[in-house]
Amino acid sequence: MSLYLSHLLADLRQARLTRRGATHTPDQVPQGTHKAYPRMQQIPLPQPEAITQTLGESLHARQSYVGGSAEKKITPQELGSLLGSALGKRQGSGRRQYPSGGALYPIETYILTNTFGENTIFHYNPTTHSLEKLLDISPQFDTKKLARHPEDQLFSTMIIFTSVWARSSAKYGDLSFLHALLEAGHMSQNILLTATALGLQSRPYAGFDDEEISKLLDLRTEREQIVHTVLLSR
Repeated sequence: MSLYLSHLLADLRQARLTRRGATHTPDQVPQGTHKAYPRMQQIPLPQPEAITQTLGESLHARQSYVGGSAEKKITPQELGSLLGSALGKRQGSGRRQYPSGGALYPIETYILTNTFGENTIFHYNPTTHSLEKLLDISPQFDTKKLARHPEDQLFSTMIIFTSVWARSSAKYGDLSFLHALLEAGHMSQNILLTATALGLQSRPYAGFDDEEISKLLDLRTEREQIVHTVLLSR
């Protein structure tokens, strides 16, 4: 297996030199784009509050929780501070709070949360710093179905990162696969450290059920796929 992985990495890194699979020249690929759902209900989020905890304190205090709670809700202010500080756009710029290869931002952010009542699926719009309401989930739906090992996966909010492959593959070809995973990692770390500073429990979780979440988000999986999730709780 390790030999296969070494060949896979070498193959993808070699693609960087040839842009294998790229369909456009770099100047033809728009930067800073993201999905938007203008016909859906828009919920403006509160602007992020100042974070007083230092980076060193957040790094020292951060730990992945086990157990958690599905009942204690994250407040709108906490959600606004979390998403705005970790993933939002910088004022007066199309750039965001994390690096992205070519500033193409292939990763989209969806949120499953009970912050505003019952469990609801939202899309985060970093330009307007708002949530776009996609779907109310039936109270009978067991959110633990979204995890492959549900016995300890209690959470009030799940942040879901998906990759829109064509957004960066048009420029980088095969290498966009690595770029997307790295970007999701940068975003996840921002979320984890910001959640810690806000006094929230967090846990990166790769054991999600791809099929169940894809159904909830109504993804066209040949174009957009889930690459990572982060669970939040109190």
